[in-house]
Amino acid sequence: MARLIYVPVLHSMAEMGAAAPAYKAAFIARHGAAKWAERCAAFDAIWRSIAEAIKALRLDLPRVKLYQDSLPVCDKERELVTDLAAQGSPNHQLLESLMRGGATLMGTESPALLVDEYKLMQSPDRTDAKASALLDARDRFIAERIDQTLGEAEVGVLFIGALHRVARFLPARIKVDYVAIRSDLPHGQEQPGM
Repeated sequence: MARLIYVPVLHSMAEMGAAAPAYKAAFIARHGAAKWAERCAAFDAIWRSIAEAIKALRLDLPRVKLYQDSLPVCDKERELVTDLAAQGSPNHQLLESLMRGGATLMGTESPALLVDEYKLMQSPDRTDAKASALLDARDRFIAERIDQTLGEAEVGVLFIGALHRVARFLPARIKVDYVAIRSDLPHGQEQPGM
């Protein structure tokens, strides 16, 4: 039986790209610089906890495949991860660390569906129903990709945004375990919502 470690993630400012400065400015204007600092500290604590939880699993990294939210199936997966890691994404820095240990990075998402999502986010015709349908399509593609690439004796680690529900589309041959995040984070900082 194959095993998938499901890691719900929060996206970093580095992953927001050109939208990051506007998001930060709007947040500070609404909540203040002190709240921004608190949010950043909580975000960092969550990522430290995720890294510690994965390390505690003592995975045999050469038998591990890494799947990442918004990482298209293409010929440039490693370069995309390296670029975001260099920009400060703790998610992508963790991926790099796991790859250095021997884990294999896998393209995870349909490039066409990612483009569709970008267009929908920019569209004045965006509705919750359209966004939900597109998220379902992405989740189905991710599940199919994992099913096609994760061997019976392998372990996959899926880093995926909290709104996704990929596990419901996975076949029974893949046992899903959820990473345990430390519960000793300060109250109210478990999900800073970045």
